[in-house]
Amino acid sequence: MSESILGSALAFARHGHAVFPLHWPVEHNGQVACSCGRLCGKNAAKHPIARYAPHGHLSATTDTGIIKLLFGLRVPEANLGVATEKLVVIDIDPRHGGDESWAVLEREHEIPLTWGALTGGGGQHVIFATPDSVEISNIVAEQMKDPPLGPGIDIRARGGYIVAPPSRHISGRSYVWSVDHHPADVPLAPAPEWLITRLTARTTTEASTPDGGTIEPLSSDVWSQLTREPIDEYPDKAAARIAGHLFRHSCDYELVLGLLLAWNTAQCKPPLEFHKLKQVVDRIANREADRIERELARGG
Repeated sequence: MSESILGSALAFARHGHAVFPLHWPVEHNGQVACSCGRLCGKNAAKHPIARYAPHGHLSATTDTGIIKLLFGLRVPEANLGVATEKLVVIDIDPRHGGDESWAVLEREHEIPLTWGALTGGGGQHVIFATPDSVEISNIVAEQMKDPPLGPGIDIRARGGYIVAPPSRHISGRSYVWSVDHHPADVPLAPAPEWLITRLTARTTTEASTPDGGTIEPLSSDVWSQLTREPIDEYPDKAAARIAGHLFRHSCDYELVLGLLLAWNTAQCKPPLEFHKLKQVVDRIANREADRIERELARGG
């Protein structure tokens, strides 16, 4: 690789973006697997190394001494995770229609020149700075009926992270900076107004929640994904969706909380703190209670 993981990590830190080590691809019995030794599915070679990032993206740092220790000595093979607390990253996944959605946005809006990368999975990251006065949440398009930027486009922002160049994908390909979008050549542009407007607009549909989750019953494939696979990203959103599903199936509060406590311990890496998990369950419970009250008032 023309760039080293350590060099890239230090460069992000110089720009004020905290970094942390992720698992990486390894060859085992003639096959490529995640260095954690588990079957990680879509999170293979993308999730935090618990020993060096015990709190996931919350363990990210801009301390150059720690970065040199981690990426220079402890785990020089690691992939590079970058916390997106100060960023808005448009994550374009062509496997789910992201290229088509992005083409529509390019026709409708002016896209400022900014940092950009090609992901190892065949997608793109378009990276902007978040204005100080704006709070933008993470968005998983697959979990929404009408994602704000269209199908196949996720958002990584506050509370999230990205895998950054020159990390290696489980496919064997590397994450690389796009031509003419390398941080050494172009400045990081602030998120354009049209993008902020789309991402901060509050939906008023009954299915939405403050967590970005839903209180509608989930399809079997989504339920399986949320409950059977390790949750390394956005456990609060996953918890909101599971709680909504259970409440819509008439489970009482104590049962929902108890089931989510067990799920949180078994599936979330790292688990949510109890008070945060309870806050999610309380919000969804209140939302469902409001929905039922409205239906009764309408005679439904």
